[in-house]
Order: sequence, then C-alpha cells, then structure tokens
Amino acid sequence: MSVQTTAPRPNAREREGSNRDRSIGLYQLRRRIGATLYYVIVTALAIIYLIPLGWVLSTSFRTSANVFDPTQWIPHPFTVAHYPGVFQDLPNLGTYFFNTVRIAVLTTAGQLLSCSMAGYALARLRFPGRGVVFFILLLTLMVPGQVTIIPVYVLFRTLGWINTPLPMIVPAFFGNAFATFFFRQFFMGIPRELEEAAFLDGASRWRIYRSIIVPVSKPPFMALGLITFVNGWNSYFNAAVFLQTENQWILTQGLLSLIGQYASQWGEIMAGVVLMSLPIFVLYLVVQRHFVQGFTFAGITG
Repeated sequence: MSVQTTAPRPNAREREGSNRDRSIGLYQLRRRIGATLYYVIVTALAIIYLIPLGWVLSTSFRTSANVFDPTQWIPHPFTVAHYPGVFQDLPNLGTYFFNTVRIAVLTTAGQLLSCSMAGYALARLRFPGRGVVFFILLLTLMVPGQVTIIPVYVLFRTLGWINTPLPMIVPAFFGNAFATFFFRQFFMGIPRELEEAAFLDGASRWRIYRSIIVPVSKPPFMALGLITFVNGWNSYFNAAVFLQTENQWILTQGLLSLIGQYASQWGEIMAGVVLMSLPIFVLYLVVQRHFVQGFTFAGITG
C-alpha cells in the first residue's frame, strides 16, 4: 500500500520573497541593458566627434600631394614639414598669439567678475523687480550676437574703438546672460547659514562674497573660466569685424589668411590648427574635474 505525499504550498511570505527576488532580478537586468546602451551611444558620439580631429591631425603630417587622399588616415609618407612652414608663412605668428592671449585672458577675467557678482545678487539679494530682471536676462539668451552687430559696431566706431581689442574685452566686464544664470543656480545651492554666521560677525555683503562665496565656488569659476577662455581663444566673427589691420589680428585670422583665392596651404593650416588646439587641450586636462563638478552642481540646484 503506497502513501502519496503532496509538497507543501508556499505561504504568503515565501511568495512575496520570490516575487521580490524576481523584481530585483528584472531591475538589475534593466540597469545592465540601460548602462550598455548608454556606453554604446556615448562611444558612438565620441567617435563621431573624434573623426574630424583625427582627420586634422592626419592631414598635418601628410605631404602636400596627399592632403586630400581619403585613404591616408595613417600618413605615408610621413612628414613634419608643415609645422615649421606655419612659422615661415606667418612671420607675425607671435603677434597673433599675444593678441589672442590678451583677449582671452581679459574677457575671462571680466566675465567671471561681473557675472559672479550679478549671479550672487540675483540669488541672495531681495529687491523689487528681481524676478522681472531675471526673466529679461533669460530672454536675452534667445538673441544671437549677429543680430545686434550693426548697432554695436556703430557704437564702437563712435567711441573710436575700431581696430583695437577694446570691443572684444570691455563688454565682458558688463556680464553675460548664460554665465550670470549659471552662477545664480550654483549660489542658490550654497547654505545660507554660512552667510548668516558672517553677518553676525559684522561682515558686509562684499566681504561675504569675497571671503566666503568665491572660495567655495571653485567648480563654477573653473568651468565657466574654461568656456570663456576657449570662446575667446577660438573667436573669429567679432575679430573679423573689429580687428582690421594685421598687427591687431588674432590666431584665427592669421590661419584664415593662408586660404587664397586660387591656392590654399592646407597642410600648414592643419598644422596651425593642431598647434592652436594644444593649449586648450592642456588647459582642459588641468581643470576637467572642476569643469564636470561645476555643471553638475549648477544643474541640480535652483
């Protein structure tokens, strides 16, 4: 006589644990798939962005006969003749370099100073019309600089600033909408207790800004400083409008002068682009950690 036994049915707690394990497994699977897709997309975008840079670097080491050869990703024969050629074809390269550094450094300093103070005022000071001022500031982001270039040119011509670096430097000391918004977002995330403690010690607003706000705001200063410096370093449109004689030219204008009506020195141009990009590349390596932190902190506050 055989006795049949039946397996005990799982109770509610066991079923709940099984469902939880299944949910955790599905969640981890979705995370792995999402992470894989993310890295695939990022890698694809990185390759797309690096292809032009690789082409420029490759072209700078090709012979003049192979400049436009699409099979010459790895130059053969390999030559560095274009690099000394840049200095031979642009005898005033040192002047262009000095003018570029002067404009980039001064515009960076002016924008960081003016925009950080304006951003601090919008983040901390209470005054009538603050919201309206901030709204108008954001509206100006929709107006491209090319739209206002004619009245701006007339203004600077009246002041006698044409063919001087002043039209490119002085406006930076009067602020920038994006940089002001960026600083405001970051400053709103700084605990007010730091300022209140300083107020109790008798510190003024200027002392608080200089001694407390600026020291704890290194990431946005570094991030915006890098962006502003790069914009000044690579600028061409305003330089072409305001800097008219060769002794006032910047690097981008000097490189463009190598493009002729009937013939262009593409090897020297690509070599010049590589040389011009090296300082920016080194600068980014130095401040990359602060660059990422600045945009992260400004993006999660406000």
